[in-house]
Amino acid sequence: MRRGRRLSFAACLILAVAAAPSASLAQTVDDLYASAVKARQAQHFDEAADLLKRALALKPDNADALVQLGFAELGRNDLQAARDAFSRALSIAPTYRDASFGMAEVEFRSGNLDAALPLAETVANADPGNADVAKLVENIRAAKQAAGSKPKPAAAAPAAAKKPPHRRPDPVPGLMGEGRRLRQAGRLPEAEKVYRRALRLAPKDTDILVALGLVVGSSQRFDEAGQFFDRALAIKPGLLDARLGKVRLAIWQGDTPRARLAVDGVLATAPDNVEALDLDGRIALLEADYTRAGQSFRRALALEPRNAEALVGIGDVRRAEGDDEAARQAYSQALAIEPGSADIEQRLSVPPPRKWRLDLGSEVSDLTNGLGDWTDSSAGLAYRLSSRTTISGHTRLATRFGRTDLQMEGRIDQAFTPVFSAYALAAVMPDADFLARYSIGAGASWQVVAPAKAFGPLSLNIDARYDDFADTSVTSIQPWIQGYVLDGRLGLSARWVHAQDDIGTRADGYVLRADLAVTPRFNVFAGYADAPEIDDGALVPTRTVFGGISFDVSDPLTLRASIAHEERPAFDRNIFGLGLTARF
Repeated sequence: MRRGRRLSFAACLILAVAAAPSASLAQTVDDLYASAVKARQAQHFDEAADLLKRALALKPDNADALVQLGFAELGRNDLQAARDAFSRALSIAPTYRDASFGMAEVEFRSGNLDAALPLAETVANADPGNADVAKLVENIRAAKQAAGSKPKPAAAAPAAAKKPPHRRPDPVPGLMGEGRRLRQAGRLPEAEKVYRRALRLAPKDTDILVALGLVVGSSQRFDEAGQFFDRALAIKPGLLDARLGKVRLAIWQGDTPRARLAVDGVLATAPDNVEALDLDGRIALLEADYTRAGQSFRRALALEPRNAEALVGIGDVRRAEGDDEAARQAYSQALAIEPGSADIEQRLSVPPPRKWRLDLGSEVSDLTNGLGDWTDSSAGLAYRLSSRTTISGHTRLATRFGRTDLQMEGRIDQAFTPVFSAYALAAVMPDADFLARYSIGAGASWQVVAPAKAFGPLSLNIDARYDDFADTSVTSIQPWIQGYVLDGRLGLSARWVHAQDDIGTRADGYVLRADLAVTPRFNVFAGYADAPEIDDGALVPTRTVFGGISFDVSDPLTLRASIAHEERPAFDRNIFGLGLTARF
C-alpha cells in the first residue's frame, strides 16, 4: 500500500523580451542631400556645406554627398576642404567621374596644371559630351600654353626664374581604392600592405586607420585592431566610422553585451545610419531577438535599397525562424547586387535543414549469478517546429525476469535565448510491472561562459523527475555542470544525483563523464558513476564504469555503440548497446 505523503515539484522558466527602438524624428540622409543640392545650385554654398556635413554624419561613406560637399567647398574657395572631400569620395568609388572632375578643378585652381590636365582629360574621354569638362580641359591647356609662352627672365635673376614646385597627384585615394577592392575580394594580407603604405604617406588620416582596423580585426588580431580605432578616435573624437569599427570588433570577439551597448550609443546620435542599423540587426540575431533583427535590417534596406548586407541579414533572420525558402530568396537578391560574393554563395550552398530526427537504440544486459538477461530498446522521433522549439515522442520496451513493460513519453524543448533553454516531459506506462506508471520531468540549461579559443562553453544544468510506481513514488533532482576545453574537442561533466521516495528514504551519488572528438566524425566517451538507480521503485546503490563511441557515417546518419559494467549488492551486470540517429 502507498504510505506517506506524495512529493511534488515545479520548474520555473524566465523569458527576457527586449523592447524595440523608438522611431526617430530626425531628417533622413536623402532629405538633407536634396536640400543641399538645391542650396548649392542657388550658390548658397555655406548652407549647402552645412547640410552635406550633417548628411555625412549619418552616412559617412556616401560618395554622392562627398562630391557635392567638394563642389560646395569650391564655391567657398576652400581648396583644401574641397580636395579632402573629393579624395574621400574617390577612396570609396575610385571611378566616380564627378569626383575626378572636382579633383581636376582643385588642381587647376591650385596652379598644379600638370596634375590637373590628365585628370580632366580622363573624364573628358569617358564623357565626351560633357561641356563643363571640355571647358575645363580647354582652360587648363590655355593656361599651360600661356605659361609656356612667357619670356624667360634674365639670368641675373635666377630666383625669379624658379617655377612653382610641381605637386604630384595625391596617391592616397588610389591606394585606398585598391585596398578596398582587395578587402572586398577577401585578400586581407594584400589589402593590409596597401593600407599601411597609405598610412605612411598620411599617418593622421582617420579613413586609413579605420580601414586598417577592419582588415586587422578580420584577421583575428583584435587588440591591434582596437588600437587603430582608438588612434582614429584620438584624432577625431566621436568619429562614426571608428565607433562602428569598435562595434564590429566586439561582435568578432563574441562580446554581445559590449556590442549592444556600443551600437545603441551610435544609433542614439545617428538613428538613420545604415551601417549601424545593419550591425544592430546582426547583434539582435546573436541575442535571438529575431523581431528586432528583422526591423533593423528592413529599415536599413528602406534607406539603401541595394544594401546587400541588409538582405543577407534578412535571410539570416528567416533561416533562424525556420523559413529556409524565404531565406534563399533574400540571399539570391543579395547575390544579384554583389555577384561572386563567397559569403553569400556559402549561405546558398547550405542544404535545407533537416527537421526530423529518428533515434533507435537497444541494450542487452548479462546478469551474474545465473539471473539471465535484461533487454531495453527504444525508439524516438523528434520534429523541429522552429529554430527554438522541438517536440518529440519516445517509446521504451524493457524486459526483466520474464516481464515486459512498454513506456510512452512526450517531450518539448525550448530555447528562450542563445544561452538559456529548458524542457518538459511526461511519460505513461499502462499496466506497469516494474517501470513507473507515469512520470513527469523538467530541466534547464544555462550557458554561463561563451565559447573561446581554448576554453568554453561552460553551462550549468539541472534535471528533475517524479516517478509514480504501483506502491511508491520517487523524486530525483540532478544538478550538473559541463565545460569544454581543447577548442571544444574535449567535454567534461560532473553530475550530482539526489533521489528520495515517499517514505523519506534518501540516496545520493555522482556521475563523471568525458567526451572527446577524435576527428570531426569520430567521437568517444567514458565515465564513472557511483549513484542510486531507481529499480521498481527501490533506490538501489550502483557503481558503474561505462564508455562508447559514435561515428557520423554521413551528415544525416550517426552510428553508436556502448559498453558498461555495473555492480549492485545482489548481482553485477554487463551492458552492451547499439544505436543510430537519422536526420531527414
